Parts: sequence; structure tokens; C-alpha cells
Amino acid sequence: MPRTLVTSALPYANGPVHFGHIAGAYLPADIYVRFRRLQGDEVLYICGTDEHGAPIQINAEREQVSPQAYTDRWHAVMKEAFEKLDIAFDNFSRTSLPLHHTWTRRFFTRLHDNGFILSKTEDQLYCQTCQRGLPDRYVVGICPKCEFDKARGDECPSCGYNLDASELREPHCKTCGAAASCKPSQHWYIDLPKLKPQLEAWLDTKRSYWKSNVLGEVDKFLAGLRPRAITRDLKWGVPFPLPEGADKVFYVWFDAPIGYLSSTVEWAEKQGTPEAWKDWWAEDVKLVHFIGKDNISFHCVIWPAVLLGQNAGFPLPDNVPANEFYNLEGRKFSTSEGWFLDIAEFMKKFPPDTLRWTLARGAPETRDTQFTWKEFQIRVNSELLGNIGNLASRVLKFVKARFAGTIPARTELVESERDALAETSRLYQEIAKAYERFSPKAAAELLLKLGAVGNKLIEKEKPFVVYKTDPARAGTTINVALTMLEQLAVALSPIIPNTAAHIFKQLGLSGTPAEHGWQAGQTPADPGGRAIGKPKHLFQRIEDAVVAKEVAALQAAAAAKTRESEGPETEAIAEAIPFEHFMATDLRVARIESAEIVPKADKLLKLTLEVGNMQRTVVSGIRTFYSPEEIVGQTVLYLANLKPRKLRGIVSEGMVLMADGPDGRPVFLQPRSEVTTGTRLR
Repeated sequence: MPRTLVTSALPYANGPVHFGHIAGAYLPADIYVRFRRLQGDEVLYICGTDEHGAPIQINAEREQVSPQAYTDRWHAVMKEAFEKLDIAFDNFSRTSLPLHHTWTRRFFTRLHDNGFILSKTEDQLYCQTCQRGLPDRYVVGICPKCEFDKARGDECPSCGYNLDASELREPHCKTCGAAASCKPSQHWYIDLPKLKPQLEAWLDTKRSYWKSNVLGEVDKFLAGLRPRAITRDLKWGVPFPLPEGADKVFYVWFDAPIGYLSSTVEWAEKQGTPEAWKDWWAEDVKLVHFIGKDNISFHCVIWPAVLLGQNAGFPLPDNVPANEFYNLEGRKFSTSEGWFLDIAEFMKKFPPDTLRWTLARGAPETRDTQFTWKEFQIRVNSELLGNIGNLASRVLKFVKARFAGTIPARTELVESERDALAETSRLYQEIAKAYERFSPKAAAELLLKLGAVGNKLIEKEKPFVVYKTDPARAGTTINVALTMLEQLAVALSPIIPNTAAHIFKQLGLSGTPAEHGWQAGQTPADPGGRAIGKPKHLFQRIEDAVVAKEVAALQAAAAAKTRESEGPETEAIAEAIPFEHFMATDLRVARIESAEIVPKADKLLKLTLEVGNMQRTVVSGIRTFYSPEEIVGQTVLYLANLKPRKLRGIVSEGMVLMADGPDGRPVFLQPRSEVTTGTRLR
């Protein structure tokens, strides 16, 4: 079989990866890679972080850090999350590397030299207040398709329409909110219509085996094919190489997929074989892209067009098994709304295999699916513990207790044992077909059936009872069950590799299922006479109280985010007072003439106020927030007729009015216009 180059969509370094990302593009790819290697195939698994574009620049500016520092942080967070979930890339690169920049410019130059680049000057949206152009995520407005009033300049998050910023109605700057104006700007485009005949001819060869949801998106995108901009008026990105575009960078969609190749080049350099990347980017290589639904048009039309335009013998995608969306408890995952589960925190409480199994069982292969805590509990308790764990525990403990830890010999098989082995062999082959067609969901369902065959055999032949009168007969049933458990471990290993390795160890097998290989698992040797390892529980039961606690924590996190976005909760209005009581207050404009620290008082400052031609003294508890020198000269509002009281030996004559600021620091209330001190508020 030819080499297989597998990629997962480069995660955007703008926040943590969540379960939806893992279920859509990373776990399915990792499972497929592990299966292909079990088959003895040559596979390279490549990924890396996508680190350019407007959203990253916006958020870096908001945090007052450089885009490089911002992406450094998220690259590290993502890498750790993948490692915790045993997503085993051969190389996890970054698009901010100089190596990637070099390859991006090289791709553009070949497209340009081969006649597939257009240049034109058009009106682009511009913010006069911020003094900069407004590419994609810097501009928001009304979607021309669905009227959603928060559509972005590249896509409407409500209806999913891919748009150009110029199509937005009432566009305005996302940063400052000012209305956008138009300003002429020169940009470069890839001439997709010119490449359409080659694209369609190639796509026709894929229609017999690509997923229907993928082909549907492809046809929809092809119908409206037009030149697509590859430059942007931004500072953060791969610098554009032509002198007349020296102030521009490449649009992030253009440089991101080139990251698959630059990551392969980086991998080859790390191996000490710099030219080895060419073996993985040759025409006979099987290139497989694992992506989410929202990346279909890029990986199935635009990226292949870029590859075709190179005319360099690069492989085109053999398959793009895109998945639909994976949601959380009935809603879309959203880090900004607090509706997500932090992978690092999850891994502190639950083993990675429990999540890998749950995501595989609910994989959004042809329709949107979701993670729920209740489903997670069922998957662990009923399937992993009740099916797979139950089979392993009952037979291994029996061998330890009744056969001194040595697997008993196999005598003549009865019909139920022969049938069980035959059914296991059939299911094993079906599981391989499910993996081959990119369906870990179907593979997981078949794995449960395989486990059920073993459990049913134990229930039918009752070796624990038969042992009392016929140990050899009971031993044969146990021998057959352990043979089936070995097959189950190998077949399980792409989805839950740690669990499969533990089963192997408890079976007394050397190495791991990955080292064992798929073919050896198809026809295991008779295990009779082999010493087993120490039987241990493979899984722990998840109780109802744990589920209730996690659901409550998720809801509390989302509620906290809602409160944060809405601002602090408004304090309840005090009890109503008669109008004449209010009229009795004497509120004046004053100025702080001097401020002194009150001795032996950690929180108090003595303020001398100018109130017209009068001076008044006020003791205020603001020393922890303000130094005396920074408040002298402040204009303030002053409650003048509050009954005086003595504080630390100083008579305080009234009160300076303040309000809680957003950071908890009290702020002075001041008139917007210049007002003479002593003026009374009316």
C-alpha cells in the first residue's frame, strides 16, 4: 500500500480546543492512524497551530501583548491538551515559523508564475477613527442573506454564509464601533474559475466514495466559484513578497493549509533527513484530511486548486472525511459564553480513554451530535465497565484464583465456544472495515458486540459453576474467553490505547497491541500455559452525584460568563424616601486642596476641600486605592450637610461621593462640564 499522509485541520491559536474540535478533526484522525499502523502501513500524521489573521491580532491588542506572545501561549495550551488525550501527531508545527513563511511565499510565486493570480484595486472598508483597513474579523454588520446584525466580514455565524466584507450592510469597526467608510486598496486573488475545469475533472474521480455531506458542500461552493482574495491589510501574517504589496500579508486561509507541507518539512529536518518530506508529498501518496464541517470548501475546492496551480506533482486529497458539529448539553460549544469543558480539568478527574470512547461512540459523522454528562456516565458504566471491563475482570480474576495465575489448557471445544470464536472473527473483520471507512462510531458499536459475545459465552457455559465438577471443561471456556479478550484488546487499541495496553499486560502478553499488529490479533495463538499479570479494574464507576456536580458546574460557569458580559449585578434600590428628605440634602461641587495620611490608620486619608469660599475637612477610607498626591486637584461631589463625626480624633464634615469602578476601585463622581466649586446640585 502507498504511504498515507494524514492531517488534522490546523487548530486556530485563539483559545483552547474543546470536545467539539476533538470529536470532529483530531480523535477520528488519531484512531485512523493507529489502525493503519496496526495494519503495518506507512503513515505520517501531521498538524500544527494556525497562528495568523485578524482575530489573533485583535485579541492580542486587547490583551496588550504581541501576536507572537499570544500565539505562543495558545500553542502550548493546545499541545498539552492533545498530549493529555493521547492524540499522537508525528509533528505538531506552527505557521508563525520562518520555515512556513518561506513555503507560503514559494506557493504564491508558483501560482503567480503559472498565471493563476489576479490583481485589482477595489474599495475596501476602512475605519477613519482607528486609521486602518477593516479585513474580515475587524468588521461587523448585517448579513445580506439572513439579516443577522452581527455578521463578520468573512462569514455569518448565524446562517454560515461565506461572504466578502463589502457585502455587509451597515458595516462598522469591531474595535471602536465607528461606521466603516470605503478606501481604494490593491489586492491579489487566486483565479479559481480558471482552475475550475481541472478541479471538476479531479472531483469527478471522488464522487463514488466521498461522504455525501462533503459532496453537497463542494457542489454548493463550486456553483458560486469566483476569484478569492489572498491578501489582507494587516500587520500580523506572512508578509506578501511583491514590492507593490509590501504593506500587506497573506490572508490566513491561504497560508494555513500550506502548514501541512511546512510541518512535514519540519518533521524531516527533525529526523536529520531534510529531503525526506518529498517522499510524503509525491503523487502516489494517499493524502487524507480530517476536518470539521466548516472547513469543507477550503479543503475540497480551494486547497486542491492551490495544489493544482503549483504544477509540481503534489498529491491531491484522496479523501476528506469531514464531520458535522459536536455540541454540549443541547448547545454549541462556546468558550466566550462559558459553555465548554476544559480538557485539562477533565483529565484531572477522568482517564483519557473514557473521553476518547465517549467521543467515538457519539462521533458526528453524518449529523450533529452532542456530549452530555448523563451519556458520558452511561458510556463508562454500562459499556466500558459493564461490558469490556466486566469480561476482563471476571475471567482474569478466575484464572488468578482457580488456576494459580496460569491460563488453563484448551481441550475439545463445544458448539457454543466454536460459535463464539467464529463470531468474534467475523466481528473483527467488520471492525477493520469500519476503521477503513473512517467510522470510529461504527467500530465502537461492533466492539461492544464483540465484548457481548464473550460475556454471553461465560453466562451460557458457567465456568465458575462447572469448575467444581469439571475443572478442565471450565478451563477450556476460560481459555476461549481470554483468546477473545486478546482480540478485543487489539481491536480496541485505536480508540482506547491505554486500556488496550492494560489488558495486554494483564493477559501476560509482551509489548502493546500496536507492536502486536492487526493480523496477529485476527488469529491469536492458544494462550494456554501463559502466566497472566495482576488483574486490576480497568474502569471506575461514575456515580449520579458526580454527574450532578459537573452539570451544576457547567451551568454555573455559563451563568458567570453571562453576568460578566452583562456587567455587575445592579444593587437593589433602597427603600423609598419622601421627596422633602431628598431636598434636605446639600450636594455641592468641591475640589480637593490637600490630602494627608491619617496616622495609625491603614485606610484613612484626611482631605481638605475647597467649597466656594469655604474650606471643609473630610476623612475618607480610600487610602488603599489612592495615594494623597494623585487626588489633589480632583473635582468631586460633596455631601455638605451630613452630621459631623470624629474619626481618629479628626472631625469629618460631610462625605465625598464615589462609585464602585469595574475593577472594584472606587472612582470620584465629577461634573462633565467645568463648574465653580461651591455650586449646589439641583
